[in-house]
Amino acid sequence: MQHSYDEHTKYLVDDPDYEDPFNARHADQVARATNSVLNEMCYELDVKEYGDLVLKNLNKRSVTKEKLCDWLQTLCYILNRYASPHLQMAAERVDKQNISLIAEQKTVIDLQKELIEKKDEELKSVQTTVQTEMKSYSSALKKTCAAALTPKKICTAVKTIAEKDERSRNIVIYGISESDGEKLENKVSEVLGEINEKPSLRDCCRVGLKRADTSRPTKLSLNSSDTAAQVLRKAKLLRTKEGYKNIYICPDRSVEERRAFKKLWEELKEKRKAEPNRVHFIRNNKIVSSDKNSVSASSEEI
Repeated sequence: MQHSYDEHTKYLVDDPDYEDPFNARHADQVARATNSVLNEMCYELDVKEYGDLVLKNLNKRSVTKEKLCDWLQTLCYILNRYASPHLQMAAERVDKQNISLIAEQKTVIDLQKELIEKKDEELKSVQTTVQTEMKSYSSALKKTCAAALTPKKICTAVKTIAEKDERSRNIVIYGISESDGEKLENKVSEVLGEINEKPSLRDCCRVGLKRADTSRPTKLSLNSSDTAAQVLRKAKLLRTKEGYKNIYICPDRSVEERRAFKKLWEELKEKRKAEPNRVHFIRNNKIVSSDKNSVSASSEEI
C-alpha cells in the first residue's frame, strides 16, 4: 500500500522560524495540509463532511489498520511540527503587540499627566509633544491595519468567497450532443439517470460560444453543494456505461482553475499516449498512474 504522507505534507513549505513571524501564509499551508488529509479520509470512507469522520465510519472493515495509522501519523506530524509551533508563535506575536500597545498607551497617559503638571508657559510645548506622539502612533497603527483591511481587499475577498460558494452548487457536463431546438433538461436527466441520480435543477444551460463543429458544455445549478458533490462522486460510473464513455461530469471551476486543469489534462493525454499499458487519471489535481488490474485503477477519477 502506498502511503499518502508526502502528498499531504507537500503544502508545508515554511518551517516554523522565529525570524519569519507567523502570518496568513503559514496558516494557509497548515490548513491546506490538514484539509488534504481530511478530504482523503472522506473519500475513502465515502462520507460527505469532516463531521462524519466519527468512530462508526472509521471502524469500517474496508479501512485497514495501516491506512488509519497513515492518516494518524500525517495528522500528528502536521499538528506537532507545524500547527502547534505556528500557534505558539502567533500567541507570542499577539502578546508582544499587546505589550507594545500597553507601553504606547502608558506613554500617552504619562505625557498627559506631565501636561497637567507643567506650568502655563510650557503648556503649548508639551501639548505639541503629546500630539506628535499620538499622530505617530496613530499613523503606524493605520498603516498596519490598512495594508490588510483596505476596502478593495475586503470586497475582493467577499466576492471570491461568494463566487466559490455559488460554484460549489454547480456541475458542468462535457460531451452531451448539441442540436437546434433541443430539450436540454431531458438530455441531462438521461445522463444523470445512468448514475442513479435525479437532482432538482435550479438552472440548466449551455455555456460558451456556439460553434458548428462542437458541442458546448452544459452547466447545471443544483440546490446545494452536497448534492453537487454526490453527483461528482458518482460521475466516474459513466465510463462503465455503453455510449457514455465520452461524457464527463466536472466541478464548476474558476477561470484560473480551468487553465490549470486544462494544462493537467494535456499532460494526462501525453501520459496515456506514452504509457498505454497503464491506467492514468487525475486525482486531487495530480496525475496518478497504476497497473490496469490494481485497486487504484478501479477508483479512477478522470
